[in-house]
Amino acid sequence: MRHANTNDLPLADDNVTYENIFQNHAKALWAEAYRLLKDSQDAKDIVQELIIEIWEKRSLSNVQTNVRSYLFQSLRYKCYRYIKTKDTEECKKDAWSFSQDLSTKAETGIENEELKRSISAAIKTLPLQSSNIFTQVFIEGKKRKEVALAMGLSINTVNVHIYTACKKLQEKLKKIL
Repeated sequence: MRHANTNDLPLADDNVTYENIFQNHAKALWAEAYRLLKDSQDAKDIVQELIIEIWEKRSLSNVQTNVRSYLFQSLRYKCYRYIKTKDTEECKKDAWSFSQDLSTKAETGIENEELKRSISAAIKTLPLQSSNIFTQVFIEGKKRKEVALAMGLSINTVNVHIYTACKKLQEKLKKIL
């Protein structure tokens, strides 16, 4: 079993080793994170989190490649998870703000009923599975994991259905308003 190639790092003091890793790789890691995230502050935060996690877990002793490869691969995974989380949060925010916009525009009871019918009709135009998932998550208030288990799907599949449903509903309801 090969371990991390730390030949360029002093092995006397663990803190010095991790500090050297940070000094030697932080700029390159930030550049890679910035390339993936397109946001300077988010890139800095992700790199800092990565270095802290590695230091807290002392995870370099388990690395079976060189340190640089391990750091960049770990960084990419963190960035992809961050992007995925951010996209689902933005979809929820968009859906919420869109529904809030709709509710403020509908001032009378008649307009509210008309709007509800329009939303229901728009949801019914979605593919069956997307419609079911969207209804369970946003109208019935179920958790995505719950819906995924009940329907025998992965959470990622549920997220994709929700994302596409949000986009399609947004387009259809913009036409109505």
